[in-house]
Amino acid sequence: MKRSLYSIILTLFLFSSCDKFLEVEVPDNLVHNEYWQNREQVLASRNGMYSALHNNLNNFLVWGDSRSSLYAPGSGESFTGDYRQFMAHDIYSTNGLTRWSTVYTGITWINSFIKNAPSALQNDPTFKESELQMMMGEAYALRALNYFYLVRAFKDVPIILEPYESDAQKFNTAAKPETEVLDFIEEDLDKALKDVAEDFTQVNDRFGRITKNAVRAIWADVKLWRNQYQEALNITSQLNSYKDKLVEPADWYSIFNPGNSAESIFEYQYVQTGFSSPIYGWFAHFQAVGSADKYLANSTNIELYGLELYPPVDQINWSADTIRLKNLSSYKRTPVSYAGGSGFEVYKFVGQTPYVESYRPAGGRNANFIFYRYREILFMEAEALAMLNRYAEAEERINIIREHCDLPAIPSGAMGTGFDFMRYLLMEREMELGFEGKEWFAAIRISRRPEFVNVLLEKSAENNPLKLSYQVVRARLLNSESWFLPYHETELENNPALVQKEYYKNK
Repeated sequence: MKRSLYSIILTLFLFSSCDKFLEVEVPDNLVHNEYWQNREQVLASRNGMYSALHNNLNNFLVWGDSRSSLYAPGSGESFTGDYRQFMAHDIYSTNGLTRWSTVYTGITWINSFIKNAPSALQNDPTFKESELQMMMGEAYALRALNYFYLVRAFKDVPIILEPYESDAQKFNTAAKPETEVLDFIEEDLDKALKDVAEDFTQVNDRFGRITKNAVRAIWADVKLWRNQYQEALNITSQLNSYKDKLVEPADWYSIFNPGNSAESIFEYQYVQTGFSSPIYGWFAHFQAVGSADKYLANSTNIELYGLELYPPVDQINWSADTIRLKNLSSYKRTPVSYAGGSGFEVYKFVGQTPYVESYRPAGGRNANFIFYRYREILFMEAEALAMLNRYAEAEERINIIREHCDLPAIPSGAMGTGFDFMRYLLMEREMELGFEGKEWFAAIRISRRPEFVNVLLEKSAENNPLKLSYQVVRARLLNSESWFLPYHETELENNPALVQKEYYKNK
């Protein structure tokens, strides 16, 4: 947070693409008088707001998902001790994965855009106010998205509104309470929804830029995090048009390859850009494809969930009638060994075709990072409806998803109510959305409700991929403050107003 803005900007990567989306021309200094002079410079800065997300995707996945019970250690050297702490549910303030500097760098870019982009209107007659307003809406939505990741990971975080424009500028900013940060996020989303585009005609823009439906997806997620169930449903009802766009079972794999499926709402675009997607390296097993995976799937939990969710016709081929668990669909179910255990390869991000072993070639390892797709919206609705005791409607949402996976419908009442329903819901979520970045957040969200605290304690303590005992993991999770991350020691040094959380002070 102490670098000048221009040095921060120079750390961002360059994009190249045939349609100019996410192509970034990095200026020397975004606050010099010679910048913010014309439409092209504003467009370059807008693209930079999106490009900054790339630098945060590893953190977003780690914070939002890697403590999910579906994860196991990868067999490559990139699975370091910092990652191990997350799977052990024993995280320290020295852990480099708790650093948030790249997220605030992205927020700095956005703050600079919000402050300075309007000045180009006076300098470039070809730049229309309507176009500026649309891009301002995108900026507010992206800022909200960044802060939403921060607040779910850390709970209380600083709110920074001004761009970092000189080395003389100091950011001594205390963390704001979670409720205040969430209020701020909703204010930004309200501004965004008024001005962003309804849709775009070009594919990369349609799925890779913020639209009104992307704002609605983020906002519904925020409402659910705040336990505002009817408000979440009011927003998701505005996304009903996607019901007719759900990918049919035979085409399910197209969600991941080539991506940008009809049911997608917002994806970080790698398909036609020169930026290298990190996703292949996270999940591809080195013995098969010359890579060094960071993560495997916890095969024990997958098989247990599979047996519970999809009762077998016979014990030998228990997943034969499911898309999700067919070999070489979501997973390659030949166990890969790691120290202390084994796991499955997460195939849905690394294959180029399902059901047969066929990996993406060296020039095609460009899987998009999916922020929101409509099946997650249906899961949000199911959760909100269940919390309103509307269980039949909640099961209906789950069955819509199952129908589009060639899975049998859940019989009425089979998911139970209360604790049983939420436990079942989380298993269904993980089977459909696993490794897409938010299943730990979903487990936290549900378990913070007093009647469901044991959902996380039981689910996360069972079958730990590091072979830690149930009692050890459960003890680490008993204090709900452990569900949120410590402030990294470097952030504390750079920001004297930031005070470490009580839970982590003596760790």
